[in-house]
Amino acid sequence: MIKILSAIILLNLSLLGQSFDEFLKEAIKNSTYLKSSDLSRLQAKQQGDALTRYENPSIDVEYSKFSPKNGDDDNGYRISYTQPLRLWGVGNDKTKLSDAMIQSANTKKTLNHAEFTCNLSLLYNTYANNKKYLLLGDEELKIGKRIHNISKERYKAGTISKGELLQANISHEMTKTKIQTTKLEATNNYFSLLDYAGSTKEVEIDFTHNFSKEKKRNSNNPDLLYYKQQQNESLALSQVNSNKLEFIDLVGEYENEPDQDIFRIGASIPLAIFDTKSQEKRIAKLESEKFSLLAQNKTKRLQIQLSKLDKTDVLLNSLKKQHQNTLKLQLQVLKMFEQGYKIANVNLLELQYIQNKLIKTEESLIDIETSLNENAIWHNYITGAYND
Repeated sequence: MIKILSAIILLNLSLLGQSFDEFLKEAIKNSTYLKSSDLSRLQAKQQGDALTRYENPSIDVEYSKFSPKNGDDDNGYRISYTQPLRLWGVGNDKTKLSDAMIQSANTKKTLNHAEFTCNLSLLYNTYANNKKYLLLGDEELKIGKRIHNISKERYKAGTISKGELLQANISHEMTKTKIQTTKLEATNNYFSLLDYAGSTKEVEIDFTHNFSKEKKRNSNNPDLLYYKQQQNESLALSQVNSNKLEFIDLVGEYENEPDQDIFRIGASIPLAIFDTKSQEKRIAKLESEKFSLLAQNKTKRLQIQLSKLDKTDVLLNSLKKQHQNTLKLQLQVLKMFEQGYKIANVNLLELQYIQNKLIKTEESLIDIETSLNENAIWHNYITGAYND
């Protein structure tokens, strides 16, 4: 009864709301959080270009006035042009660092996209759980109403006391209170979902979506990809810092004096005595080692997490079948006890006990479905199904 009615109501309600896939697609499109990731990619590109650009040249201009003790005054001038030249190999190292920075921004965008999709899916799953509880509450209310009506008929016939009638009424009112509490929780979760999605208006959302596992390789895990790329960027930075000298200055000079013209060309080479970048190089290596350890730890944890999800799914599906079998029997017993209560073969407490057990079984089935969906969401995140 309840299962059939619930399926019909779910089908009808699903036709009225926006599908989860449409809701997710729109949320991703409009998310300012994800748009900021695109800006970070552009920023990384500009930082990379700034890293590999050449240094500006400089020009010195000097005017001289000569006043010999014997003779007339005369003038002169000097022009000097200095161009910093990047040493051989430094440019390649900086280009590799620039590429690594851009790739890090790309993997960060992938990570943000996966986290956003996962979190939104989990929020939706909680919202759907509440909506299904409300649907079950309506069915519980109908059962309680039937029991209450039977109690009124029996009270009129003088087969039960007024206290038993009041007890049936109290049970019915408590069900109403329970439904209102669930509505409050559902409302809070609904607006949390809209807030995270960045929605600017209320929308009807279908709550019957079921998540399924998508097969991906573990190497696509967004956290793992990010850690590995951060490691690569740190190694590239360490390689850049291994160059004690990056530039030498090529100097060309022309000097005009009253009695001669002078041409000079030379190089200015800094001496790496005090500032050898040893600390920067070590810091970059330590950063690389840190992300290497994080990647190793993440790889081990992924295997355990996936194993846990797989084994939990087996147990949940087995438990689901058991509850479905129990529910069939409880529906039969409830029908018999309702008939028995009508003819005074069953007392109210026995009937309410059967009703409560049936509702608990239905609630457990909803919770099992919610857990299966949650497992599928985490499985998809872990295996990279939500990567951009």
